[in-house]
Amino acid sequence: MNFFAQFGKFMIYSVAGLAIRNTWSWLTADIEPSPGTKEFDEEYSNVKRRYLLLKQRKEEYDETIRKVR
Repeated sequence: MNFFAQFGKFMIYSVAGLAIRNTWSWLTADIEPSPGTKEFDEEYSNVKRRYLLLKQRKEEYDETIRKVR
């Protein structure tokens, strides 16, 4: 009986820990990271990559519009 109680406690603590960690991550995901951190560098590189891609697409669009006219 003691084994089942220990196993049940282990499962409850494991599930509760995962739920709390995921909830905390969800709550803090929208906060802007402070400069100099790894998260800031990742977000900066993502935004920069997206900006360059959009800039390239706009230049291609402008070029095709010039050719059509």
